[in-house]
Amino acid sequence: QEPHRSATNFPQAPLTSATMSHPRLRSVTLLLPLMAVLGAAFEPLSWEEAYRRAEETLARMDVPLLFVTGLCERQSFANNLLYQNLGTTKGGAPYFSVGGYYLYFDPHCDGNASTPARWVLSESDPDVDADHDLDGDGLCSLDMHVKSTNFTMPPMGTQEWQMHCAEGEAVSSTNVTLHMVPQGEKLSLLKGHSFYKSKIWYTQRDYWYVGNTDAIPRLDLPSFNMQDAAAGFRPTSPGMSGKATVWPSMLCMAATWDPEAVRSYSEALGREFRGKGANSILGPSINVHRVARNGRNFEYLSGEDPYLGAKLVKGYVQGMQSEGVFAVVKHWVFNQQETNRNTESSIVDDKTAWELYYPPFQAAVDAGVAAVMCSYNKVGSEYSCGNSKQFKVLKESMGFKGFVQSDWWATHNTSIAAGLDQEMPGIGSGENHGAFFDANELEAEEQETIDQAATRVLAVIHKMNLSASTAACAPPHCKDFFLKDVSSLAHVRLARTLAAQSVVMLKNKDVLPLSSASTKSIAIIGPAANAKSYDPKGSGQAYGDGAAGGDYYSGGGSGHMTGNVTSAFAGLSSRAQELGIDVVFSLTDNKTAAAEAAARADVAVVVLGATSGA
Repeated sequence: QEPHRSATNFPQAPLTSATMSHPRLRSVTLLLPLMAVLGAAFEPLSWEEAYRRAEETLARMDVPLLFVTGLCERQSFANNLLYQNLGTTKGGAPYFSVGGYYLYFDPHCDGNASTPARWVLSESDPDVDADHDLDGDGLCSLDMHVKSTNFTMPPMGTQEWQMHCAEGEAVSSTNVTLHMVPQGEKLSLLKGHSFYKSKIWYTQRDYWYVGNTDAIPRLDLPSFNMQDAAAGFRPTSPGMSGKATVWPSMLCMAATWDPEAVRSYSEALGREFRGKGANSILGPSINVHRVARNGRNFEYLSGEDPYLGAKLVKGYVQGMQSEGVFAVVKHWVFNQQETNRNTESSIVDDKTAWELYYPPFQAAVDAGVAAVMCSYNKVGSEYSCGNSKQFKVLKESMGFKGFVQSDWWATHNTSIAAGLDQEMPGIGSGENHGAFFDANELEAEEQETIDQAATRVLAVIHKMNLSASTAACAPPHCKDFFLKDVSSLAHVRLARTLAAQSVVMLKNKDVLPLSSASTKSIAIIGPAANAKSYDPKGSGQAYGDGAAGGDYYSGGGSGHMTGNVTSAFAGLSSRAQELGIDVVFSLTDNKTAAAEAAARADVAVVVLGATSGA
């Protein structure tokens, strides 16, 4: 049956086993790990040349940026950000912007000469060629604002601003602080932003990437558009499901034992990410399994074997980066379980670390990987994202030249001096919903420390030849890319081929292959055979259990993918109909009904499944 062009035709499950048994005890058992126009390859620059260019760029980063803090929780997305000066309005006032927010001077916001002038902070792009009423609505909106007659600069220091802070349309006064940060351009490289404080917790803004940094057009530096995950472009906004291929999981690819297959996989996936406007993929995950029930095992390319992981990661990293999308290997380091992941401590001696757990990371470094993500757990008594010993192993012993970013909310202090180069997502880790890498925190750090971190980020930008002038988009102007269908029949067929290549046949007693000559009827048994795909952004499904636990087609958490999957029941029934084989079924957990269905068929196909997630 020809698959839908936007998804694989194979169900995906973290670990699914299917047992086919004939009433006369012929049986076969299969172990199925999680399944689900070519251009010229890009050649990244050498690290030596990338660093030379990075140091030249760093020397030009001398323009101060405006730091805004103190906005109330309802306006948190615009808070603790560094605003760039984009030029001047018709009236000669400077105007500033970051992340889709604009700070500008409006002499008369409703066009009435008697209306006091004000500085406005708004999501609306101002008409800088207008004399007044720069938002063009003929009204004085209740956006964040402060009255001022000084058009040369917004009021610096702490001032009372008016804004919406509570529910409804009421406006209240809030003390907002503005100050210029001399090395703001450098600091803007070191912290992300794409989340805001919501009622539930922190929410990713629709049609923003999971990780973003600000573009700096003055220096032709693009935004980082970083998206989950290693097995497909994760749908994080409405309307995205089914518009990217649901690729086999990393554990599935490990089961192919084929570095060339992994390379072809990552090249195709890289083209889809590039088509979505992303310039970075938050993967692959390469930790060697230790805890069998680890919720993220389905994401880990190494399986239980450091040698296998080291062989496979090279093809993944180089294939992905040959498409102009830089890889972020994770999770550094000893991230072996999801249970108590924020508090558990991994104790590993050096010999064991180098023999079992470091080899896949060393292979990624040798392959030229651009970035590494540190993990939630502790290593000894120190959190991974603040562990100077482990960062020294990575950067000095292994020779890693790229930058290290935190997993989302994995930062517990301002650990830039320890070796962390970039904090994600840039909100909610520090006091009052700020971040440890906010400008006011980083300004207290040594200049050499700031420059080293910024240089590592810049080196990746230059190594991958990323630029603002050639970037596909920068949030908030990326919605069309998120809604673009980047899959293809070629990618679907490749995904099916790779998924089939990963299947391990454990036993076959004269059952397979099935044919109409030997088999007149089959029974399809088990609820996993006809399970639904979970879409976290689907109607009524937001914040449901599936977000963490996944479904039988794709693991949960940041690696979860959704698409137009074909269930085992639908696929087997269709093929049986083509061959003239009758189908009976029991799609519940009822053992009596299952036995009755099996008794009526020549062969019983029992579909079992388990969910897994982070």
